[in-house]
Amino acid sequence: MQNTGFSARRLAALWLGALALPLPALAMPNLQGTEWRMVAPAPAGQPPTVAFQPGKITGFAGCNRFVRTVDAQGKPQVATTRMACQAPLMEMEQHFVAFLSSPFRVLPDGRAQNLVLKSERAEYRFVRLTPNADPAAQPAKLQYLYVAPERQACHNGEAARDCLQVRERAEQSWRPLQGEIAGFHPKPGVSYYIKLKPAAQADAGARWTLERIVYSEEVSKLR
Repeated sequence: MQNTGFSARRLAALWLGALALPLPALAMPNLQGTEWRMVAPAPAGQPPTVAFQPGKITGFAGCNRFVRTVDAQGKPQVATTRMACQAPLMEMEQHFVAFLSSPFRVLPDGRAQNLVLKSERAEYRFVRLTPNADPAAQPAKLQYLYVAPERQACHNGEAARDCLQVRERAEQSWRPLQGEIAGFHPKPGVSYYIKLKPAAQADAGARWTLERIVYSEEVSKLR
């Protein structure tokens, strides 16, 4: 019994210590030289990417390129280019860069085809890119979304407007969708569960096109 207790305490200590390790120590050897494209949360524009290199992570944050390293004290350091983009892209990038500037865990699947970057407050999911691939040319996966029955005010730069409220899973909180979904014309007071596909280039301003409405439900307001 004493040996079992010791092993459990030692395992817990090793696990807790791993959370505090700088990212290069967490990047498994099979990740070196690989590049990944973000699929969740759904990007507002061209998907961010991460690439694992010896001693650093590089990539595209949504508007700018970045380099992430760890200093001698084990503190993450992120440097980016300084190009300005539209407000939704900048907002997405700011959240992602803030995430990269803090400790997080790297969780690849057993086949090294899917990857999760996870901290106590956020989680980003990626799929592996083929060597020398153009991230913008990679086919995006089909997407399913819940759509709330009412729009809510949101800000797009300086202008305020009413945005669709969406979520990927029923247990999640609603979040505003920047932009519209091509071919989707929701009625107020009706909730939806929809299937999306990547938008054609002709659908300006929309990243997704409605593939089909899986189901819809009329929601009555409480009085």
